[in-house]
Order: sequence, then structure tokens, then C-alpha cells
Amino acid sequence: MDMEKTDVNFKVDWQVGDAPLKGEPLCCAIGNFDGVHKGHQHIISHAVQTARDLNMKSAVVSFSPHPRSYFRKEDAAFLLMDETQKKAQIRALGVDYMIVIHFNAALQQMSAQEFVQSVLVDALHISKLFAGSDFAFGKGREGSMAALAEQRDNLALEAVPVTLLNDSQNMAISSSRIRAALQAGQLDLAAQMLGRAHILSGEVIMGDQRGRQLDFPTANFSMENLLHPAFGVYAVRAWLDDDKDSHAQPIYGVCNIGRRPTVNDRGVLAETHLFDFDQDIYGHRLSIELLDFIRPEQKFSSLEALRHQIAADCKVARTVQDQIDASHKAS
Repeated sequence: MDMEKTDVNFKVDWQVGDAPLKGEPLCCAIGNFDGVHKGHQHIISHAVQTARDLNMKSAVVSFSPHPRSYFRKEDAAFLLMDETQKKAQIRALGVDYMIVIHFNAALQQMSAQEFVQSVLVDALHISKLFAGSDFAFGKGREGSMAALAEQRDNLALEAVPVTLLNDSQNMAISSSRIRAALQAGQLDLAAQMLGRAHILSGEVIMGDQRGRQLDFPTANFSMENLLHPAFGVYAVRAWLDDDKDSHAQPIYGVCNIGRRPTVNDRGVLAETHLFDFDQDIYGHRLSIELLDFIRPEQKFSSLEALRHQIAADCKVARTVQDQIDASHKAS
């Protein structure tokens, strides 16, 4: 593996025209993996376990930008997570390397056969490839995992299509279904498919100090490039990414996601009031778990009416915190 292109010896960026990576053959899972939901985890676990059984290194191959962003630039933001969060989720699954292929015009024009031979085999040294049975690749999405698996005797690569994972409703778990659930405010359904509460992350930016004037200071980050869940107020659990691997306790709070119709519109923001917390975290990366949808976003007749409603929202969010704490103590 070319260590000059690694991020803490884990993330590797590669594009058509780059030199082949240095290293041994890899056992890989390939896909966009937006959300790294339970279906994605199912595929990746096959690659990780097979790599361990064969004493190989495991990798996840993904694409940036997401092909949908490349082909449909006019689409509204749809990503469930950014690259930083995706990397953290994939790394937590025991993967040795994450290889991110830059999706560009050169890759777009490659036939399925050329992509497999020149990219997967010659450049990335993949000898075993796992993907969902619906994964398509190559110009016009002409290549399929089923067809690739049938060519096993003619390739230096073994392709293993993985059956899609279904949920309790016997429907395939997918990023598109998770997006629909979040936009409908159905956090429980989204969490069932994700295998965890939905997490939003971003760098804390300077606001207009309106929350502080209302006695509810907020840590804000932009939702510009992420899927916008149902606009409204959420009970959340948060942490600074600097503390994620430490023993620091998560911070509970209440978060408004939306355009703030009562005050000036600064685009779609996640504005989080953190309970019992008073630190300067501008420029730090904040992650929040959406625990409960409290109410839709609404416009108030005055800032005083807004302040009273925020106080009521905080009371509901603290009740959610108490329920979680009680559950942890019982277990």
C-alpha cells in the first residue's frame, strides 16, 4: 500500500492516471456506502471476515464525489454523511484500508471490462471483490456482479455478489429508504436500517448570537451538503470528534434543523443547544445523534414566544435523556 497517500495509514485517494498502489492483493467490498447502514455493514463484514480467514488485508472501495452528485448536479443535497464520518464508520468495522476513487470523466467513460481489469486488478490489486447483488459499474452501468462472477475463470479476480439484507418488513435496506424515513421524521425506522441513531456532523461556525440573546446559546453547523431531515426540533446526544475515542461523556441537548423562519434565514443549519455546557468550540467538529423528533419547525410571533417554546423543547429533550440514562442503569 502506498503510504504516501494514506491518512493515518488508512484512507487512500486514487484516480485514473495515478500509479498503481503498492502492496499485496486485497479482499475488498465496493460500493458508495452512503450511510454505512446495516446492509452495507453486511457486505463489508463478508470482506473483512474472508480477509481474516485467508490472512489477507481487507479494504473498502468507495467513490468521491458520489456518482449521483456527479451526474445530477442539480439535485438537492442527499448525502447521509460526509467523507469524514463515512471514514470513521468504515474504520470501526475492522477494515484495514479505505480506498476512495475519484469519480471523473475518465472513470465515467470506462467500460465495465476496462474498469475491472485496469482499475480493480492492475491498479488496486484486488483479488476478491464483494458487493451487493445490485451493484452496477462501467459506462452506462453495463457491468453487474452476477456477470462478473461468471467470468471467474478468465479473471485474476473473484467476484462475490452478496444478497441484499432485508429489514423486519422484508424490504431491502437501502440508503434511499433511510433518506425517505428521515425526511418524514421517522427516526425509529431510519435507526432500524442504520443499526444506530442517525448522526449529523459538521464544523461549528460562528452564528449571529441569537440563541445566546434568548438564553439558549447554540453550536451551529451548515447542512448545505447533507440530506435535510424533516425540519424541526430534535432531542440529541452530541460529542466533539476530538473526544470520540476518549472516555468523555456524551452531551445531551436540543437541536433545531431548518431555516429559522422567525429570524433571518442563513440557509439550512443544525443549531444545537448543549445542556450544561459552556465551552468555545468554534472550528471544532461536532457530531449529533438524532434521538427523538420533538416538533416541526414553526414561525413564532415574537422572540419571547420563541424563547418560551425553546424552554419547553429543552424540557422534552431532558425527559428523553432521563429515559436513556435510566435504561443504561437498568442494563
